[in-house]
Amino acid sequence: MPFILRGQHMRFFLIAVSFVNSLLYIMVYSYYNNIMDIFGITFSAAAQSFFKILILVIAGFCIGLIPMLLLSPGMKRSRFDIKNFALTGIVPLIFLLLSPGQVTDFIASAVFGNNEKIREALFYLLSRQAIWSVWSGFALGTSVKICFKRKNYRHSGDIIPGKEEAAITGGDDSRP
Repeated sequence: MPFILRGQHMRFFLIAVSFVNSLLYIMVYSYYNNIMDIFGITFSAAAQSFFKILILVIAGFCIGLIPMLLLSPGMKRSRFDIKNFALTGIVPLIFLLLSPGQVTDFIASAVFGNNEKIREALFYLLSRQAIWSVWSGFALGTSVKICFKRKNYRHSGDIIPGKEEAAITGGDDSRP
């Protein structure tokens, strides 16, 4: 019989995997340019920026998943908590979408006019894509609720053959 992880064992396994994944993704982000040079892969500037942001969102997700696995809330089923994501992830997601530059310049000039200090402050606040990416991933990770309870289905069960089976199936236990 193969070894199957259930309950607490599965939770500890997922914590370890999530921790290792977060470290690996952070290392990939740190050495992104070196890795691309080693493999001889060249992307456009937009694709490189997208992949860096994607790696940081995934790393943030793995980091955010660890506390949810440690807390292990008494959930009846696994689900994604959209309310939690809306509360914790909407701000970094908006800042991440506004970070490229042209939209930020338009908003700054439309709202604040030609005030250079406010435009610079807005630029430095929104240009931190690494922070907004990790925060968005963390919000995604903390919004995932995972249930580790075993589901019992009607058509299957842990019944020892014998009288219990005969009683359930309606068979006669006296046959040889």
